[in-house]
Amino acid sequence: MHYSVDVKNEYQVVKSKLFRISLLFSLILTAILVADVLLVTLSKENYIPYLIVSIVITISFAWFAIFFFTNIFSETNNKYRYFKGYELGLHPTEEVEFLRQSDELCYINGLYVYPVYVRYMSNLSAQDKVIFSLKNDLPYEMGDKLTLVTYQRVIISAEKHK
Repeated sequence: MHYSVDVKNEYQVVKSKLFRISLLFSLILTAILVADVLLVTLSKENYIPYLIVSIVITISFAWFAIFFFTNIFSETNNKYRYFKGYELGLHPTEEVEFLRQSDELCYINGLYVYPVYVRYMSNLSAQDKVIFSLKNDLPYEMGDKLTLVTYQRVIISAEKHK
């Protein structure tokens, strides 16, 4: 059995998503700025109500921008940087024994991942460690011997020994 993550495809998907949400934010910002300028400049003598509406719209947009950059953009940007750095990063290959996979979702290195518990065998000692998987459907059972390729403790590919 073999498990792998198509890093190039994941990178392209997250890159296009980052572009789309950045473009959407830019278009909304442009529309808000144009609307603010038009509200104030096109008003005749009594411009105070238009100015108040313009201020309310701008403040609402500022709160939206805070939400956007702390949630939507930040998550996508972290994932983009993770997959972008894959080419230059270290990819250790290790022999492990699969113990179990947890169903809990964790946020590590800008990604939402699932913990995987494995046992590293070195000479006469064994050490249990936690690494992570992008998917919760690893096709392995307790005691399976695996060869793993990881990047920043996230499984990129795994192959079961026969």
